[in-house]
Amino acid sequence: MVTGEVNRIRELFPVVNRWIYLNHAGTGPLPIPVVRSIAKFCKKAAEQGSVSYQEAEGVVERTRRMAAQLMGVKQTEVAFVKNTSSGIIIAIGSIPWERDDNMIMMKDAFPSNFYPYHLLLPEIEKRFVTAAELIQGPECVFRLVDEHTRAIALDWVHFLSGARFDVETVGRFCQERQIYFIVDAIQGLGAVATNISKFNADFVVAGGGKWLLAPQGSGVLYVNSRVLPHLKPFNLGWLSCEWREFNDCFNPKPLKKGAWRFEEGTKNYLGIYGLQEALKILLDFGIDNVNSRINRLVEQLRTRMQELGFEILTPENVNQRAGILTCRRNGTSMTELQKRLEEQRIIVSVRENCLRISPHFYNTEAEIEQFAEQVKLIG
Repeated sequence: MVTGEVNRIRELFPVVNRWIYLNHAGTGPLPIPVVRSIAKFCKKAAEQGSVSYQEAEGVVERTRRMAAQLMGVKQTEVAFVKNTSSGIIIAIGSIPWERDDNMIMMKDAFPSNFYPYHLLLPEIEKRFVTAAELIQGPECVFRLVDEHTRAIALDWVHFLSGARFDVETVGRFCQERQIYFIVDAIQGLGAVATNISKFNADFVVAGGGKWLLAPQGSGVLYVNSRVLPHLKPFNLGWLSCEWREFNDCFNPKPLKKGAWRFEEGTKNYLGIYGLQEALKILLDFGIDNVNSRINRLVEQLRTRMQELGFEILTPENVNQRAGILTCRRNGTSMTELQKRLEEQRIIVSVRENCLRISPHFYNTEAEIEQFAEQVKLIG
């Protein structure tokens, strides 16, 4: 991608005027079009009292169409949620669990893909795999499956190591055995070019506030149309049904046929208005181009951090990673290093005593070099 195109994109991100921002696995900064879209909604609501339902829903459907395009799925398979946890909770409540069921999950998944199962399904036996096992292949999952396995829940990209797992093979395995498959895609969607439908998953969810560059409190949930008829009624409300106008409130309305039935009440229009513009930026630039630039920056990071004596935890194989580069160095406090970098206006994160660096497509090779030089100077 030519330098001029990247510079044009960088003009949409005010964060670059103050920071070298390399923490998109934590929180993605809002681009100017996202902020303007939210402000436009707020201004209209302030001046007119409200934004009409028809107008707001028009934006919702355009955003749904773009989300489906980015994910490579049907528009009817996309619902809007407020975060990753809410999508996982919908999956848990919709699955027809039975006595003696078990499920397989990651022992070291991000908490949003861990806590809900323990808090909401205390009676269901949990069987565990780790990220270190999964990166070797999905056989560690298959070994734990028996006739009582009801569901498997995995991260697509591990929040700590940045490893990207072979969820497609797991998904095919699950479909053949009628096992529900839930994927947390928050660390991959918006960074990796892929067709989510190839996951063969029943539920795929991602919050918008990281790689999608959308407001926090926004997110997308994919529900495979194949599985919809087999789900228990859950998270359904009045707006799960078909409404054309609100003059006739008492005659029963039919349930929506697609995944949007899980949007049970008034939506987070501010978040969706922002998400629309964020998706437009990604789609206009091209998710393949986004993916390619991120790969190039992560490879540059790997080389520089190895030269500085850091151990790299993220897989080297481009097909086994996304936008995260995680590293550590004996004798160096990662917390202190992060603090010193922030003093130099460089933002990264520390997770489990490791330095986690996560550039996006608008970052530049020069910024990576500046980051590495600062790490060298700090020592």
